[in-house]
Amino acid sequence: MELSVTQVQGQVPVTVFKIKGPITSNVELEEQAQAAYDAGARKILLDMSDVPYIATYGLRALHFIFTLLRTDAPEESDEAMRQGIRAGTFVSPHLKLLKPSNHVLEALKVAGYDMFLEIHRDYGKALASF
Repeated sequence: MELSVTQVQGQVPVTVFKIKGPITSNVELEEQAQAAYDAGARKILLDMSDVPYIATYGLRALHFIFTLLRTDAPEESDEAMRQGIRAGTFVSPHLKLLKPSNHVLEALKVAGYDMFLEIHRDYGKALASF
């Protein structure tokens, strides 16, 4: 897996992780997310357009990033999040995905991640959604 990280200024600053290759480990993605967070990143877009496969370690990394970016806002409390996921109304305002392949999308659906992570097909719309 290759990973490049850039900052984009939209309505708010967004950190874009461009991932190339299969995600078969969680280590690099988690380390880069932690480093970005420590540097002030609070909105992350994962560009997965060049990711043909995601292993369970990759799903673990997505969960790590999702949890890292959560805030203490009442609408993001554990209970509010659980109720929102059950109702189909909660999506992470901090972590979004761009163009996952069909295989990756299927893994996200099986794991239930598509229930709380916004998935975009258009880069501009993804940035504007933050």
